[in-house]
Amino acid sequence: MSQESREERKQNGIDFWKQMLFNNLSVKLLSIAGAILVWVLIVNIDDPYRTKNFVVHVETINEDALHSVHKVFEVVEGNTATVTVGGKRSIIDNLTSDDIRATADLSELSSVNAVAIKVGLRKHTLSDVKLECNQVLKVSLDDMDTRQFKVTVDIDGTPADGYSVGECTVKPNVVEVIGGSSVIDRIATVRVALNVNGASQDFFRRLMPAAYDKRGNRINSSTLSFSDDTIRVKAKLLQNKTIPVKLDLKGKPAEGYELVDAKCVPEEIEIAGTEKALAGISELVIPIDITGFVGTSAGLDQEVQVMDYLDKNITVREEYEKVSVQITLEKLIRKKIQLQTTRIQMSNVDDKFIASIYGNVRDIELTIEGRESDLESISDTTILAYVDCTGLKSGMYSLPVKVNLNGLGKLVKGAKVRIIISRRIDTAPDTLPVPSATPQPDEEEGEEQEPDATPE
Repeated sequence: MSQESREERKQNGIDFWKQMLFNNLSVKLLSIAGAILVWVLIVNIDDPYRTKNFVVHVETINEDALHSVHKVFEVVEGNTATVTVGGKRSIIDNLTSDDIRATADLSELSSVNAVAIKVGLRKHTLSDVKLECNQVLKVSLDDMDTRQFKVTVDIDGTPADGYSVGECTVKPNVVEVIGGSSVIDRIATVRVALNVNGASQDFFRRLMPAAYDKRGNRINSSTLSFSDDTIRVKAKLLQNKTIPVKLDLKGKPAEGYELVDAKCVPEEIEIAGTEKALAGISELVIPIDITGFVGTSAGLDQEVQVMDYLDKNITVREEYEKVSVQITLEKLIRKKIQLQTTRIQMSNVDDKFIASIYGNVRDIELTIEGRESDLESISDTTILAYVDCTGLKSGMYSLPVKVNLNGLGKLVKGAKVRIIISRRIDTAPDTLPVPSATPQPDEEEGEEQEPDATPE
């Protein structure tokens, strides 16, 4: 193709586009403007302007402005604020409360301790939005105070069966609490709560401290802060063991009194310790000296501190820290009983002989000593009285009357009766002289009895 043909084609192309672009130019420009107008109308119809309310948490800033003058604050009103946001629907519909920031600048507090809440967006948007908030944040001011408190551990839950919580090591064991003086004055203790549910071995925890008043109620105040936000607690787990509690009574009560009962309440306690520490403990023995005690002595009923009798490596649950010792003494009295001689039995008479009381003595007097409660049931009809004729041959004797009181008392003053012993008719006469009988004293006899048999 020649050079002229190429130039001609090029020129024809230029003319074609000029004709396309500039032919009826006003109509084409009007069409473009109309299209733009339609697009704007469509956009405004599909994405209109709207408003929406958001509830937002209010942040306080520049708190140091108060701290510098030794003041602390507590929010009275305005912890949250309602923010009205206006803009295109496509923007507003994609916003959440987290996208909005509300702040109260404490350095701008008014004379009535209030400050306007300022709002803004946390993120950039493609089109402008309008935020409005007409609320204020109000605070109460208090003098700043600082005080130190010992940290105590509250045990929550129950360890595994057979275990209990021993010593808890706390670090730091003293913390500094900063806050309003009126709040600090209410603090009685600073505690951490340690959960021990199911624990069977030593463990370590990091816990947050909390302040409590004297009634045990937790103190919640935004003015409070602690020098240490976390407390390190190491808990030691111990094995449990149940042991009996016994009394070791020493001495004797005052004359005229007798021990009736002695017991401990509870009769068993639960202790805890390491396996080695528990190995040598099978019971708890509490020594009590009752020397000279009477029925009204103060030491008869007393509370004993269990740890006074246990090694320091052993621990005791709170309900077993004290044992109640209950000792009962009763005053001894003497009772005189008139006993008919017909009720006296002849004991240990040889089969070859018969024995009977001699003379016209109808009754004798016995004096018995014992507890009043026991002697009430003793009478001449309940006493088993007898004369011991062991080894005696034919003859007449003056013998002491013995009694069996079944442990309800003792005979302190007895009596003698004259008895006559004779051979049975169907037996051969004695070939030996009558001996002097010396019966063995009965265990129930009193010291005033005369045990010897005297032949007459």
